[in-house]
Amino acid sequence: QKRFRGQFRKGQAVSLGKIHEAMTKLGIPTDAFEAELQKHIDSANTKVKKNKQQTSRESLLGEVFATPKVSGRAPFARHLMAQAFEEVMAGKHPKEEGNSLCMTDKIREQQLNRSLAEQTNNHLVRHRLLILERLLGDMVKEYAGGDKDRVVKITVEVNRDLREMSGKTAKEKAQDLGLRISNHHAVAEKLEIALAEKKINGRPVQITAGLIRKARIADDLGWTCPYTDKTFDAYDLLNRSVDKDHIVPRSERASDALNSLVVTFSAVNKWKGKRTAWQFVEQEQGKPVPDMPQLSILSLSRYKQFVEGLESYRGHDDDKKRKKKRKELMLLPTYEEKEFVPRDLTQTSQLVRLAAQILKRAFADCKQPPTIVSLPGSVTGAVRKSWKLIGCLSLANPQVLDENGEVKSKTDIRDITHLHHALDACVLGLAAHFIPNNGRAWELIVKRNPNDAEKRELMTLGIFGFSAENRFEMRDLDNRLKEQIRQRLAEKRVVQHVPARMDGLRVEQNTWRVLSVKDGEATIQQSMRGPDGKAKSKTTEERVTKLLGVNPKGKGKLEALKGALVIPDNFGVALDPQPTIIPFHKVWMRLSELKTINGGKWPRTLRNGQIIQVPAGKFKGLWRIFSSKASLTFDFGSPDKVRLESKGEGQKREVQIKTLLKDGMFVVPTSFTGIACPTTSSA
Repeated sequence: QKRFRGQFRKGQAVSLGKIHEAMTKLGIPTDAFEAELQKHIDSANTKVKKNKQQTSRESLLGEVFATPKVSGRAPFARHLMAQAFEEVMAGKHPKEEGNSLCMTDKIREQQLNRSLAEQTNNHLVRHRLLILERLLGDMVKEYAGGDKDRVVKITVEVNRDLREMSGKTAKEKAQDLGLRISNHHAVAEKLEIALAEKKINGRPVQITAGLIRKARIADDLGWTCPYTDKTFDAYDLLNRSVDKDHIVPRSERASDALNSLVVTFSAVNKWKGKRTAWQFVEQEQGKPVPDMPQLSILSLSRYKQFVEGLESYRGHDDDKKRKKKRKELMLLPTYEEKEFVPRDLTQTSQLVRLAAQILKRAFADCKQPPTIVSLPGSVTGAVRKSWKLIGCLSLANPQVLDENGEVKSKTDIRDITHLHHALDACVLGLAAHFIPNNGRAWELIVKRNPNDAEKRELMTLGIFGFSAENRFEMRDLDNRLKEQIRQRLAEKRVVQHVPARMDGLRVEQNTWRVLSVKDGEATIQQSMRGPDGKAKSKTTEERVTKLLGVNPKGKGKLEALKGALVIPDNFGVALDPQPTIIPFHKVWMRLSELKTINGGKWPRTLRNGQIIQVPAGKFKGLWRIFSSKASLTFDFGSPDKVRLESKGEGQKREVQIKTLLKDGMFVVPTSFTGIACPTTSSA
């Protein structure tokens, strides 16, 4: 019954004959089925007209039944949508008490108690939300003394790439992230080469994030002004001979995204005014540019040809979308003005709603549940720019500063320290504290040029004012708060989630042929076809402990092939009774054998990502393990370090485990709030 119901629900065709056949196979009595079948045959044949073929048992059993396939947006809620439409047309609000979209207390309770499995089948989303629950528990325990009633506000931000990264391996994620920022790095490199010999006040040119941003737009346009077809270079960007221009005036379309901008000459930008790019070219085509008579505006046909010829198929998907969207805006004759309402700022993604649901459930038994704020990215972005907090990372990690003592770009810092996430969390929390939780305030904050009435409204927030240059802007954060952020970041509370599962086998999929084994080392060979189609062989050496199939127990396919599979990943290192590498194969069995050798005591195990404390010696400090090697050595670095480099501060390579044990090394137990790390411990 369940199977056939599922087929009907999916719109698949089912015949009575198939149902009868299934009943017979399963031994289900068919008497009632036969009686109902005969009833339908008799009923059909009594009403049949002359010269019409009578219904037979075979024809009825062979008849196919199917439900129409449900498709479209919200197909199961169409009756509610129709009812809501009728209520709106009758002058009622669908969400009011007693109407179709009213959220009753019962519905809210049912929604709150729905399991994650019922709301999403994305395993990565489920895992992140599970981690959120555990993190919340540890935060309440450490910072609120275990008393949930002390928590009055929670601010949430969700990584927009979470769904895109779902199902990808660490290597695939790294490749995607590398491709995502490749355009930024490529343009930055072009700027460095182009401005290498230029100096300002006797000092080398500083390649700032703002300059790179302009250069990325210019690079998309082929370093050519779209209105005059005149080329420019990096030095023109630096001295502001050319600058950014909104394709659609910002007063009509409140966006500063790269796809909203082009780069043109300042005189052209001033002349264009509050017109779309298309309107400007259409009205001024062929005319010389004021203050720059050597330049003239393209004809509309040449402008259209220029835009259509812009490249939009290279790079990451984000790059392609950006270029295509810019072309669409550049060819837009008129822009339909849409009011930027608070609702646009308060609409949140499903991930934010799921996170908020987890948090509400955790505080359901509190006397006064905390307020949960989902701040829009546009608001937090505006706050970050105004407060200029990136430099607060320098105490925790001096590498965020360049050789001139200037703070590096956010893109570069992401590859240096994980603490930029903690800094973002500080901004979120402080922004939610200082800014009221309402869409109107958020709307005004992201607005570029507020009028006098809006300025007075922003002044009431207590965080806006006029600068020394009489510019109206968000006031900088108090120095006491900045110093507090610096000190807290210096604790380096970074935690890597290390899964506890021991099951599974992590091996390379291609089999290697074992040529010889000597002194624990195996010589292995693999054949493959090159790009030219010719077979090529690759020979290498691996430790026997990393190979599966070298010493088989019994008959098997690998033994018959004289082959082996490489186990590239280690589960970790067992420290007792002596350091031993544990490959990711039959982990429990291997640890159980070591337990027997260790006098019945379970061996201490150290895995990649865990924190160690070395109390004395050359390597004194707190460190995070990056790699454990078959040579019984560790590569480790400062807890906040993103990745190890060939050389550099805050990291150590090829350190003997025996040396660390001699200096009293021990594994530091950590919660999801991390462990406080003194700034001098891992210098």
